[in-house]
Amino acid sequence: MATNALIPYQIERELPFAVSSQLATLPEDYQKQFVREYNQRMKNVVVSYVLHFLFPTFQYLYVDKLLLQILFWFTGGGMGIWWFIDLFRIPGMTQERNREIADECLRRVMTKYNREMGIGPPQPSLRQRPVNQPPPLTAKPRQLSSGNYDPSKLSIEDAKVGYLVDYGLKTWKVVNQIQFDWADGLSEQEFKLNSETDIIYVSARRESALVYCYVSSIVNLYSIDKNFDSYVTENGAPPNVIQYADFTLYRDIRFEGIMFNQAYNNKPIKVVMWDYFDMTREYRLRVERAENGQFFAIFGKKVSDIEFSEVLPVSQD
Repeated sequence: MATNALIPYQIERELPFAVSSQLATLPEDYQKQFVREYNQRMKNVVVSYVLHFLFPTFQYLYVDKLLLQILFWFTGGGMGIWWFIDLFRIPGMTQERNREIADECLRRVMTKYNREMGIGPPQPSLRQRPVNQPPPLTAKPRQLSSGNYDPSKLSIEDAKVGYLVDYGLKTWKVVNQIQFDWADGLSEQEFKLNSETDIIYVSARRESALVYCYVSSIVNLYSIDKNFDSYVTENGAPPNVIQYADFTLYRDIRFEGIMFNQAYNNKPIKVVMWDYFDMTREYRLRVERAENGQFFAIFGKKVSDIEFSEVLPVSQD
């Protein structure tokens, strides 16, 4: 792990590798800003246990888990069973929240550093990005970098078909990998993961030092609108607003580019993509149309890249 004397050892030992390694590349002032914010926001296991024994009606609020707190209230702590189980879960819950806080603090510091140092323009919102002409078909996908590469601590960006990935208390296997090379110069990876009968799609896009990830499931577009394809053909774009489950989703930006799908031997395919977001921009519906007119859609939630751990290759023996 990258080390730096500016970061107190008791803090650095708790930081995810991706945070620690990127933090070590920043000037002293920015590292100090990170430490100040992290110290103010980090959660303490002792405080969690005190709340658990003395004020259990507020223990989940301390680690910013409002939904769990509400469920705890309505179930009376699972008739005491939930309360007992939490005796063993508190350290893990506290550590998980601290990892999320570290990631959030680093993103803010890195964004400020890039803006103040003039390292590229401030990251625009998706609505502000220009839509360029799609790049010509190329034989190979762009070469991507995952930043501070460490073969002993791989990130989701380093995953390949056949790798194992831990996410959400389950181990998943990467069964397919797709790279999208967009006309605006950005590239994005999409991994298909399966665990027993479950399948998820993980999108990962790097912009400077930040990685944006979504975990999604496949959606049948015709369950939303049975005339979806004809609407796109007639209007040149899908509807501005889509209702899906309990979400109202608003069309954002239109991507054009080239798709390289390993399931089809990375044959270059022109593709158009539309992203829809809810008002919080935490949930996303992604609609893809390939050059053959076939549609594909996934719906999911924004997550932190540090939630993917133990990214490991599997021996083919």
